[in-house]
Amino acid sequence: MRILDRYLLREFIGYLFLGLLGFIVIFIVVDLIEKMDVFLDHRAPWPLVLQYFVNLAPDVVVKMLPVSLLLATFLALGQLNKFGELTAMRAGGLSLVRILAPVLCVAMACVVVSLLIGEFVVPAATRARQQIFEERIQHLQRAVPSERADVTYLGRGGRIWLVGLYLVHESRMHEVSLQEFKNGVLMRRIDAAEASWDGQRWVFVSGYVRRFSQGREQAEGFQRMAVGGLGERPEDFAKQGHKPEEMDWFELRSYVDRLRASGARVENYLVDLHLKLAFPLICVIVVMIGGALATRLRMQGAALGFGLSVAISFFYYGILRAGQALGHNGALPPYVAAWGADVLFGAVAFVMLAQAQRR
Repeated sequence: MRILDRYLLREFIGYLFLGLLGFIVIFIVVDLIEKMDVFLDHRAPWPLVLQYFVNLAPDVVVKMLPVSLLLATFLALGQLNKFGELTAMRAGGLSLVRILAPVLCVAMACVVVSLLIGEFVVPAATRARQQIFEERIQHLQRAVPSERADVTYLGRGGRIWLVGLYLVHESRMHEVSLQEFKNGVLMRRIDAAEASWDGQRWVFVSGYVRRFSQGREQAEGFQRMAVGGLGERPEDFAKQGHKPEEMDWFELRSYVDRLRASGARVENYLVDLHLKLAFPLICVIVVMIGGALATRLRMQGAALGFGLSVAISFFYYGILRAGQALGHNGALPPYVAAWGADVLFGAVAFVMLAQAQRR
């Protein structure tokens, strides 16, 4: 690694950590002010409050990492440009892309870090934060339900369970309908007054089984029928499902596969699935934009860099959320809705970098 690379990285990484730390502090202070009354009213011990904010930090890191990278790019390259060091580097035969190479490597590493934290840390930390705030601070006891009414469960292999009443402790269903699909086509349907778990399989009582093949239906009544090969277990029906934002990429992909197998609409979930990959990629794009802008502007202070970073980041977040909303409504295809902001900002970044390279 050249001396110039080490010099630029030292400046850049220092600004990156300071910016990230600053955004974390801002988020914590705002959240603390918002929840201060709750903490005081319930006399929450400070170690518990600290634990709450520790679990908030990973989510803030993932969301604010692109903004911090952009700010660090403005400040580091702006300082070089302000004192003529960037001009000297380019006069020495270094292209802008070569100068930005170590910074882009850090940005690529941040893409991986953002993906790992977002998939393996944020979901668990979010659930832990909610549990601390609701149960340990507010003392809201979440009683384990003894029964669940009107349960719809998306099973494996294209199965949909519709249960009128599920008795959790007895592992027993009332008014149950099991529908099995293959490539979106209904193949079998079991309607029964009851279904219970015998330890190995589900046993349906007093109902009908209907089989569909080539447009024909065969119906057969039964008083008691044990059905093997069903992957769903009693605990699957006892727990509440997670929202897409509370699932990691693998959980959401599995859920999308089950939805698709059942013939249900998956477009809105596909948008959220692809956003989990599209958002971290902006870390590299903002560095390209920041590098191109910093060569044109001679930063007079951190205020201008901070202002530009916030403005560009909010513009990106606005386009990203607008695309997500349009994708959920079906106005845009899932891939366009999820990747549109990255493609737009990526194209702008390449054009700006190419123009700055020729200067």
